[in-house]
Amino acid sequence: MEDPNISYQRIRAAIERLALADQPLPLQTLADEAGLSQFHFQRSFVSMAGVTPKEFAQALALERAKQSLSQTASVMEAAWGAGLSGPSRLHDLFIGADGMTPGEFKAGGAGLTLRWALAETLLGRVWLAASERGVVSLVFSRGASPEQLIAEAAVKLPLAQWTEDDASLAPIIAELQRRMQGLGPSRPIGLALSGTPLRLKVWQALMAVPEGQVLSYGQLAQLVGAPKAVRAVASCVAANPIAYLIPCHRVIRANAAFGEYRWGPQTKRALLGLELARAG
Repeated sequence: MEDPNISYQRIRAAIERLALADQPLPLQTLADEAGLSQFHFQRSFVSMAGVTPKEFAQALALERAKQSLSQTASVMEAAWGAGLSGPSRLHDLFIGADGMTPGEFKAGGAGLTLRWALAETLLGRVWLAASERGVVSLVFSRGASPEQLIAEAAVKLPLAQWTEDDASLAPIIAELQRRMQGLGPSRPIGLALSGTPLRLKVWQALMAVPEGQVLSYGQLAQLVGAPKAVRAVASCVAANPIAYLIPCHRVIRANAAFGEYRWGPQTKRALLGLELARAG
């Protein structure tokens, strides 16, 4: 069987091509670039992305985002009313979030051991760090070395101990890869978050946004009870330390333009394209 990492890289390259293209690309072109027949390329793409290349390309159209944006109010009101943004178990991704204690944060992470690992995913290599209480950081590495990523994450926790541990983090990584491929959750993922009350509230609200749904910064501000603090809410979105699992990529501009993203606008287009396509 083919190395899974090679499969990720092959389909990721096709996703990146489609995300950047101004017009649909022929299936034969994509298959040739992947070094596969049309049949095998299409089958591999669907197996890993959950949608066909054509469905993915069509979902990147502005009209799809506009339609989703217009439906947000009713969807989010229902989710919020059902308590899906609570602090312990959040929406259909089955993610638990516990805030880091003030003492731990104030101590700069002294006494904390943080395990980390690098892994390939459908949308690029990710760097994951976790404590015994849950994931504290998840970023798209975008070519950065582990040393650079640790240095960035250690700004807030300079006294924590960092250790590479692929084996213990393998179940979390496998679950992350599964979800990014559009498959349902098979196990819970815990998050260990630290931040101001507004940041925590914004991040919890984001975890209530279902896959295939988007909302504007203004709608998010209203959702967290700060309708006049759109800029402050936007800064909370930008400060999100956990990519994908806290889905800040689902926040777009009021005109339905996808906008910027901490880990690159191309990654955001790819994430939204896949999710909108899966949602039909």
